[in-house]
Amino acid sequence: MNICALIATRKASNRIKNKSIKKFSGSNLTIIKINQALNVKKFKNIYFSSDITGLNNYAQKKGLILIKRQKKHLGKSTISDFSAFLAKNVKENHICYLTNTSPLLKVSTIEKAIKTYKKLDFSEFDSLNTFELVKDFLWNEIEPINYKLGKQPMSQNLSGIFKFNPAISIISKKLIIKYNNVIGKKPYKIFIKKPESFDIDTMYDFKLAEMYYKNRNTNRLL
Repeated sequence: MNICALIATRKASNRIKNKSIKKFSGSNLTIIKINQALNVKKFKNIYFSSDITGLNNYAQKKGLILIKRQKKHLGKSTISDFSAFLAKNVKENHICYLTNTSPLLKVSTIEKAIKTYKKLDFSEFDSLNTFELVKDFLWNEIEPINYKLGKQPMSQNLSGIFKFNPAISIISKKLIIKYNNVIGKKPYKIFIKKPESFDIDTMYDFKLAEMYYKNRNTNRLL
């Protein structure tokens, strides 16, 4: 089974201006993710798509296959808007979609995910995706959803709520096109924890993840 990597990003960002190219620990989130994918030896090819000329040039110099984005898939497009388009431009039948907003994800976690995906029972699961187990007191607009008001447990004993974390998504090309997404209806869940599970969405996330990233890389040199 051949699996390729796919990294996609765009210039526009609502909460963090120029998030994809904003300086992050002497580099940027996209370059970090490209270099991480290159360190995974299990990918048949690595595809890249963005509307940022500098990143496209960098990706091509590194040997990635460029998928040119159409104008309608720029701006405020979501994964459901452009995932099928990207999948149709990939040769391989299975795709590992990696987000550049997860700089603390480990190469070993990606390799473990690929190994696990290849052994999946596809009659039971249709994708492999990273998740986080949420142990918080959660409410909808009216009432608690994971505990009873009159019998509040300790937080560690709460019933688990699973939060999809887009760090890694492995799914067939055919199902991406069918679902317009990189997660299936029956995902196999790989659980990741902080700091590895950082998904940068706000400036607070950005600064905190950068602090952990710098500290981790400094300790590697000691």
